[in-house]
Amino acid sequence: MAAHLKKRVYEEFTKVVQPQEEIATKKLRLTKPSKSAALHIDLCKATSPADALQYLLQFARKPVEAESVEGVVRILLEHYYKENDPSVRLKIASLLGLLSKTAGFSPDCIMDDAINILQNESKWCFTMLVRLVSNS
Repeated sequence: MAAHLKKRVYEEFTKVVQPQEEIATKKLRLTKPSKSAALHIDLCKATSPADALQYLLQFARKPVEAESVEGVVRILLEHYYKENDPSVRLKIASLLGLLSKTAGFSPDCIMDDAINILQNESKWCFTMLVRLVSNS
């Protein structure tokens, strides 16, 4: 019996325990699709100014989270510079004004672009932008 216990103790102490390597795992987080990505896709799908205006009107009805406002603003500014139709440009300017009031968003990052837009617009669009901003 003593020999058996001795043998068992000897086996337990002579086993080499190799530490198991922990496999690095990435934790995935489910998120909602970004508003800026959805807006960009919609504006790229627009084949006419009327389509673009319709997408912008649909977008205006949806709330935008503070963390995605900057991306949305960049997409709107990018499309603004490409767009020739005054009604679409005016709607984009209107959305920029609304988005700049979003809590948690600092409009400082778009001030240079807004000044550039105002300097390059015709007198009519400038007047409409001033009216729009003053009414908001």
